[in-house]
This record gives sequence, C-alpha cells and structure tokens, in this order.
Amino acid sequence: MGVVGGEVPPNLVLLTGFSGLVADALSMGGSGFLAAKSEREVWDHEIEMERQEIELMPEAETEELALLYQAKGMPAEAARRAAAQVMSDPEIAIQEQAREELGISGEAVSPMREAVTTGISTAVGAFIPVVPFMFGTGPAVLWTAFGISMAAHFIVGAARSVFTGRGVFRSGFDMFVVGLGVAAVAFVVGALITGHL
Repeated sequence: MGVVGGEVPPNLVLLTGFSGLVADALSMGGSGFLAAKSEREVWDHEIEMERQEIELMPEAETEELALLYQAKGMPAEAARRAAAQVMSDPEIAIQEQAREELGISGEAVSPMREAVTTGISTAVGAFIPVVPFMFGTGPAVLWTAFGISMAAHFIVGAARSVFTGRGVFRSGFDMFVVGLGVAAVAFVVGALITGHL
C-alpha cells in the first residue's frame, strides 16, 4: 500500500511486492529460528542447573519436590514417599523437577521447523496482495488487491476464534480493523514521501 500510495509504475509494485515478500519471509523465518534456538538453550541451561542441584543436594531437592506435590493437594507423607521414589532414579528426577519446578515439559520447538513454518506463513500472507498486480494494472487491480487483503485479514482473524473462544465475527473484525489501519498508514506514508499527498 505504501508503494501504491506513491503512485509508482505497476512493474515497481510487483518488484517491491516480491522483494518485500522475500525479505519479510527470510526475516521472520530467521527470527523464528533464533527465538526457538534461544528457548531451547534456556531450557537446556535450566535443566543442567537442576541436574547439578540434584547431584550436590539431593535431600534438599527431594524435600522441594515433596513440597511441590503437597501444594498440588497430596498428603505430606505420601508426597515425601513419592518424592523419594522419583529421586531414586536421576533421569526421572531431572524430568520431574523440570516439569514440576521449572514448568518444562515435552520437547522444545525445533528451530528449523519454526523458521520454515514462520517463513512460509509470512510469504503466503505477503503474496496475497501482490497476486492481482500479476494480471493487470489500474484502479480495478488496486481495489481487487485491497479487497482480497482485507478479506484475508478477516478470515485469519475469524479463525483465531477457534483458539480464543471469542465470537467469529468479532475476532475477524478486530483483525480487519488492524489490517485496514496498517494499510491506511502505509498508503499515506508512500503518498507523502513521493509528494502525491
């Protein structure tokens, strides 16, 4: 929308659209990779610290685990027995302490999978408004691109309701308004920079 607001030739709209698509996809994919990698490194560090604590002070860690079980409603004696049983196997002890004390359960997200998923999702989203410009020029193409982009915003927002429990229309409308606002700002910025506004 920023490029359209600048009233540049149609071939530049395609050039900037595809350039932005590639740049955004790589940038978001890279960010997803680094975020997942950092999360995995933090988990590994915390688990290693917990492993050292179990080796150095097994009694204190057993008591700590028993207190965590009691906090969940287990009677004191049963909690102590369960904690002692868990702590008798170092690997199980690590897993249980990581889950109960650190809140770490399951496998960390794969950095490469996160990068690919985020990058592809970003590329698909960026491709939507560019498609009409591949088949023509003029106001009709501009309004078609704008229409399908806003429709895509609404559909993605409505799909969020599956996870948030909010109403389909309200979730879709929220995303639509955000997309509309971003498009309007980008259009005005493009028009201002090129002196068309």
